[in-house]
Amino acid sequence: FKVNKLYLPKHLSFDEFKSVKSSDSKMSFIFTDSDTGDIINILHNRHLSYLKSYFYTYPLEVRKQVETICIDMYEPYIQLIKSCFPNARIINDRFHIIQLLNRALNSTRIQIMNSYPRYYSRLKRYGKLILKDPDKLNYTDYLYHTCYHHKITQALVVDDLLRVDKIFENTYYAVQRFRLALASKDYDRFSYLLSLDYSNCSSQFITSIKTLIKYQDSIINSMKFPYSNGRLEGTNNLIKVIKRIAFGYKSFNNFKTRILLVSNSVLSLA
Repeated sequence: FKVNKLYLPKHLSFDEFKSVKSSDSKMSFIFTDSDTGDIINILHNRHLSYLKSYFYTYPLEVRKQVETICIDMYEPYIQLIKSCFPNARIINDRFHIIQLLNRALNSTRIQIMNSYPRYYSRLKRYGKLILKDPDKLNYTDYLYHTCYHHKITQALVVDDLLRVDKIFENTYYAVQRFRLALASKDYDRFSYLLSLDYSNCSSQFITSIKTLIKYQDSIINSMKFPYSNGRLEGTNNLIKVIKRIAFGYKSFNNFKTRILLVSNSVLSLA
């Protein structure tokens, strides 16, 4: 397996995965072609200085050909792209944006759950309904649900839980508005939502808003371009399976070789 240092795809995806113990922080860096999902290379660690020294081995003209790079919200990757890829536009993976919002909402639910012992059981049992897309809730079937003494729909369960606390309710609807803007790829709406006042929402959600504002440009790029880290996340799942089947690896080179052999076989079959 040899890397061609005179070529890079126009669209890249960066990520990391849990590697061997000898790797720094036990994490290794992987980057792929966003169009095909092909692995370009796997590096021993994800330290910024190490990654810079590696990508500088590619000629500047080759690095200038890269148009977009999809990443998660890992700050060193942003610094790496700005240093090594002068023409590349940064795309934040949409999955991680939704994950950030859902974590804020879930943290708010746990805080409310601990503040209202009377509703503790309901908020704990139906936490997944709070995170569920409102359009996918059942609005028609009245069924018996644990913690309720009468038949009720999933939508009514969510309404009942939101009435527990006003801050919780405000946070829930604010998160849903952001999720809708992301799903419809309405970046003008997304920018408008970021400009609103959220002092009536939870502190966890306000912290998430600050993060979204910080990465606003790259998040808007995720709605303008069709690229994501979906293929790369699938490759990372394959890597976990390879590692589990082998009961772990001690040598990074052996682990890397096995990943490349298996992933190339899977891609050729696909």
